[in-house]
Amino acid sequence: MTIAIDTSPANAITDISDLVRVVRRRMDDDGYDISAIYTAITEAEEIFNRELRCPTMEKEVTVAVTEESTDLPLDFLQLRQIYSEGSPDNPLAATSPAVLRSTYQGVAGTPCAYAIENRRLVIAPVGNATVTMLYYARIPALTDANPSNWMLEENPGAYIRMVLAILFDEIGDNERAALNESRALAILQSINQAGIGNRWGAAPLTPQGMRQVRGVRT
Repeated sequence: MTIAIDTSPANAITDISDLVRVVRRRMDDDGYDISAIYTAITEAEEIFNRELRCPTMEKEVTVAVTEESTDLPLDFLQLRQIYSEGSPDNPLAATSPAVLRSTYQGVAGTPCAYAIENRRLVIAPVGNATVTMLYYARIPALTDANPSNWMLEENPGAYIRMVLAILFDEIGDNERAALNESRALAILQSINQAGIGNRWGAAPLTPQGMRQVRGVRT
């Protein structure tokens, strides 16, 4: 006979309900306003999206490009890498929108440069291409419909500390607000540092020289 044993800790935080429970306990108020906690969670996620850049946030998408500009994904935060599919693949060089337009002036051809403008990807020369983007995506927001995400599963302490910092600040408890904020930011910093280590390992990075895209930069 096989007996299943639940080895997960009783106070494990796996979803938004667990997070609310822990926050209320730390606030010494089991009936603390749920809407205030949900608002603090949203504010905390805004901070996470500004401060974090780690491999877990990366997403890859391949799009067919037929025009000069294409909408970026709705969860787009920052581009890491972009290339045009081919044999071999052709990395696109980053430029500003002004340089892109003044340099290529809408000419047709195989895309080799890009810019980001008004949450749209602008490429040049303009031509049909399959473009793959690796980008940092927004952390999926915690809601009743989406009760968990990778950030809560891997770093519940960051959620707890940042939400507490926001709530304590609202009620004027500056000391506990500052303490929780400093601990939350320390966790975010450690996540970023671990991400760098996981990506590159312990070997020193090899510097790459600057590369001219086309024409004179202005």
